[in-house]
Amino acid sequence: MPEEMFLTSVVGSFPRPRWLVEAFDKFNKGEISKEELDEYLDDAVKLTVKEEELVNLDVITDGEQRRTSFVSFVAQKIPGFRLVYVTDINPQAMEIMRQYKAQLTYWRAVAVDRIRDSIIALDEFQFTRSVTTKRIKVTLPSPYLIMWETWDQRYSKDVYPRPEDLAEDYVKVLRQEIIRLRDAGVDFVQLDEPMLGDLVEADPDKPDRYRRVIELIHGQKYRGFKNELTLARDLINETIKGIGGVRIGMHMDRWPNPDSPYYGVGYERLAPEVIDIKVKQYVLEYSSPASGDPAKFAQLLTQDKELGIGVINVRNKEVEDPQQVIKRVELVEKILDPSRIWLNPDCGFSPGMYRKFERRIAFAKLRSMTEAAKILRQKYLGRA
Repeated sequence: MPEEMFLTSVVGSFPRPRWLVEAFDKFNKGEISKEELDEYLDDAVKLTVKEEELVNLDVITDGEQRRTSFVSFVAQKIPGFRLVYVTDINPQAMEIMRQYKAQLTYWRAVAVDRIRDSIIALDEFQFTRSVTTKRIKVTLPSPYLIMWETWDQRYSKDVYPRPEDLAEDYVKVLRQEIIRLRDAGVDFVQLDEPMLGDLVEADPDKPDRYRRVIELIHGQKYRGFKNELTLARDLINETIKGIGGVRIGMHMDRWPNPDSPYYGVGYERLAPEVIDIKVKQYVLEYSSPASGDPAKFAQLLTQDKELGIGVINVRNKEVEDPQQVIKRVELVEKILDPSRIWLNPDCGFSPGMYRKFERRIAFAKLRSMTEAAKILRQKYLGRA
């Protein structure tokens, strides 16, 4: 059916209204109550859902409006994690991030006790379900990402001697949440895995620059290129093993280093391990010139897998013309059936509370994307 060709979705976050950011600040200062903040959050989700409906997305999210960041929100949802100010973790943390030109983060989620099963996103989904009839995607941090982001040699080692021990516990928690979401009727669960995407620029025995930042701040050590790939594959596969009845995807993007010899090399460098991950869909960044040729990755996919191709650049404010979007899709159109091609932005527009991106520009970019999908469907049906 035509509506099942070139489906459109988002990767997760949508820019937060200015009044929501102000409400968070007021709440942190004790100027408004939790009940008042929750009302702001509900309104922000309703607004985001309405805008996603207006641009005619096929599968929507709640814009991650309730999350302070796509990683650190787990500290507010899962017992055993705590938000710790980054210079309390390492007094040199800010200098390290500046040295490597990393996005400055002031608070980090850290494992300080054994983590326990808890609701992560089911409550978010239930509210979103109550305000829309659209299909809904829910995004969750992958176990490999959580292992690298939240294990610290000072705060975590007494509880989890190895980062892998933390990852194994998180796999159990995440698995139960995916099952709860499936049973509640969610359409798409997306595991966020930018750490795996960054691995494209790692050497066999030398980490990419983001892992180097984490090594210096948290004390975790790089295991070598192949060992990291194998570990990521095994953790994700253990998480989703045997879970049917819901589409499960994995999102990868990267923090590209223009000086890296792998700048412009695509995610195919992570094969075969990344192809052996048992997800249905790969949601990948491809608008950036750093990301390589999507055709090379598409050629590796087995017939049961889909590609969510990044056709909207979330790093700039230029609104793509629908024809630009179509040209990006055409790179894989001869390789994959249109039912296996989804269109999405490269990443979330605002993965952190204070990551600024104008809502009107994000809205216009999504409208161009859905218009391109409409043109592609009409073109395909016309030649069928």
